[in-house]
Amino acid sequence: MKRCIRCVVPETYPGVSFDERGVCNFCNATRHQEPIGEEALLRKLSSKKGSRYDCVLGISGGKDSCYVAYLARKRYGLKAVAVCYDFPFMRNLARQNVRNVCRALDLELVVVHSKNRLEYDLLRNHLMSLAPTGTTWGQCIFCHYGIDAILHATAREKDAPFILSGTTSSELWWNPGNRTHLLMRHVKSLPLKELMQFARYQLKAYANLVDQRRQFKLPGNRLLDVYRHPLWPRDGPEQVRVFEYVRWDHRTMERTLTEETGWVRPEDSCSWRYDCILEPLLDFTYMKEFGISTSGLYLSSLIRSGLMGRDEAMAILEEREDRTRLDRELRHVLDFLDVPSDIRKQYLQADVEPGD
Repeated sequence: MKRCIRCVVPETYPGVSFDERGVCNFCNATRHQEPIGEEALLRKLSSKKGSRYDCVLGISGGKDSCYVAYLARKRYGLKAVAVCYDFPFMRNLARQNVRNVCRALDLELVVVHSKNRLEYDLLRNHLMSLAPTGTTWGQCIFCHYGIDAILHATAREKDAPFILSGTTSSELWWNPGNRTHLLMRHVKSLPLKELMQFARYQLKAYANLVDQRRQFKLPGNRLLDVYRHPLWPRDGPEQVRVFEYVRWDHRTMERTLTEETGWVRPEDSCSWRYDCILEPLLDFTYMKEFGISTSGLYLSSLIRSGLMGRDEAMAILEEREDRTRLDRELRHVLDFLDVPSDIRKQYLQADVEPGD
C-alpha cells in the first residue's frame, strides 16, 4: 500500500493525492499556526464574570481534558468546576485519573450518570443493527450530544460564563465524508432479512437517543432530531478551545500531569482516547473502510505538527493496527455488551476491503 512519505496516510483514504515526491495533499496543505497566546486567553476569561465560578470544564481522564484542568487551576487560578460524564464505557483508569487530578488540584467535581444505563442499551442495539454491514459507524453519537448538554446545564446552574474545552486540531482535521452516507452505502446492499435486522435494532437505538435528550436537555435541539450534530445555544455560556491559545505538546502534558497531579499514563503506546473502551471500534471501522485507523490519522497530525517523527509513528501504528489486537479489542466490546453469538460472527468474520 502506498503511503505518504511524510505522514502515514495511505492511498486508500478519501480525498488523498500525492505529488511527484510522494507527499500527500494533507501535508502540503498544512500551514503551521502558532497559538493565539495565553495573554489573549486570560483577557477573554476575564471579560465575563460569574457570581461563583469563572468556568466549567469537561474532564474524561484523558491527558487533554486533565491538562486543561491543570491550567485552569494551577496556572490561572480560576474558580472552576470539573464535570465528568460517567457513561458505562469509561475505563476504570480514566475514572481513577479524574479523581486523582481533581483531588490534586482541589477542583470541585460533578459526576453525571444517565438513568437506566441508557448508553449501554443504545450501543448494544446499535451494534446489533449494524452487524450485517461489518462496520460500526455512529457509536459516538450519544457522547457528542451528552457532553455538550451536561456541560451547558452545569454552567447555567453554576452561573459560569465559560466552558473550557480540550478539543484539539489533531482530532478535527480529517473528514472522510458524510458518515451516514458511508453507512447507507452498505445498508442499501443488504438482503431483506438483514435489512429487517438493521431496521429493528436501529429503531430501538433511536428510542434510546430520544431518551437521552429527555434526560439531558440542550436548548435549541429538538427531541426527535437525534442524528443531527448538536447545536450550541447562542445565549448562555461560551465555549473556549484552550489549545487554540496554548501550545499542545503531548509529552510535556503527560510529564506535567504525572509529576504534579498523580495522573497515570496507560500502558498502551498511544494514550490518545484510551478512556473509552469503544475507541477500538473506530479503528476497526476506519481500517475496513479506508485502510488506516483513527490512531493513524491522529499520528499523521502529530507528524505534521512536528511532535513526532515518521519512524516512531509507524512503529506505533503497526501495534495499533495489528489485526490480532483489533480482533481482541472488538471481542472485548462485544463481550461487554453481551452481543449474541450469531451477531458476533457477522463482525468477526466480516472482511471489507478498503474502498469496497
